[in-house]
Amino acid sequence: MPHYYQSFKFFGEVADLLLLERPERRLLVDISLEPANPAPGRNPYPHRTTYTLTDPALMERFLTEIAVGDAISAEGSFVQGDYMPHRTTCIDTTFQMLDFTRIARPEELVPAPASLPVEAQRRVRLH
Repeated sequence: MPHYYQSFKFFGEVADLLLLERPERRLLVDISLEPANPAPGRNPYPHRTTYTLTDPALMERFLTEIAVGDAISAEGSFVQGDYMPHRTTCIDTTFQMLDFTRIARPEELVPAPASLPVEAQRRVRLH
């Protein structure tokens, strides 16, 4: 019987990271369907899915290049993992990330305080 490769590709915002050292080293990455909504008393990322990175070089690259709040494009495979104990529950990771790319967001102008000189106001930008 032939083996089939079950793959996926997605775009999303990084909601959280968790580096586990035991029983084996792996990086868990929560990806949100929607951008953060920082309303008081509300989880800024209510809809998210956990993906696993197990390749050491890919984990280091991810930790170096990506931060919570970054938008990424990624691909991977559907792999049933073991249940991993975490705090008071277990995490069942079923999606293994095999590659990713950080999506650059367009530069956004931010109003500068009126007290700044005009030259400085032109240089104030949000990246």
